Amino acid sequence: MNNKTIIMKENFLTKKPRYDGLIPTLLLILILFSGSSIYLNQQFHAEVWMPASAQMVFQKREYWRVFSTLLAHGDLGHILSNLVLFIPFSYFLIGYFGITFFPIIGFISGALINLLVLKTMPNQVWLIGCSGVVYWMGAAWMTLAFLIDRRDSYGKSFIKVVGISAVLFVPDTFQSDVSYLSHFVGYILGIFSSGLYYILFRKSFRKFDVYEEILEDENFELDLIENENVIDEIRSEVGSQT
Repeated sequence: MNNKTIIMKENFLTKKPRYDGLIPTLLLILILFSGSSIYLNQQFHAEVWMPASAQMVFQKREYWRVFSTLLAHGDLGHILSNLVLFIPFSYFLIGYFGITFFPIIGFISGALINLLVLKTMPNQVWLIGCSGVVYWMGAAWMTLAFLIDRRDSYGKSFIKVVGISAVLFVPDTFQSDVSYLSHFVGYILGIFSSGLYYILFRKSFRKFDVYEEILEDENFELDLIENENVIDEIRSEVGSQT
């Protein structure tokens, strides 16, 4: 008797990206470097109006800062550390999901992350950089991959997500000048927003699913055992003759 097993062979993410993610990613890198250069060199008095603090945002109501501070970085090492993950995630998020999801929704989420984190910070402390957006990007990509790519079981896929997250996003050391709350909030918001995005466009993603039917022979294991018994009998006969 044969059993039929249906497995996913192809899906939305096994196809080639629908959009060109390279050029938009290069433009975003240029914007990040330009913004950081302006801030670090104090051009146009950027050190005054670019960074965000709780006092400037909530008391003085300068809400643009939650966006402008995403482009400000403390030094070259700061921005390069963010670009290590920003570049690949940007390329794939844009390539598969388009610029509406990223960078538009991504950077709006980054501003929301800054608002939430600044609520917990002292008034005079500055919050700069796009690390919250980077964590949002990573969580968004892995969440969508988990929901769309069903070639593995849910358990196996979940273990992969946890393992990759631990390697990429859990720091080896902790630094006093790093806002780990921004990382955490960015990751959680990335899961939430990408999950909602999947629910809204689930039917569009599932149109790309291709399944394969595999027949399994229940008698295969029995035949294998019988063959092993025959081999043992032949070996015993040969042994007795020698």
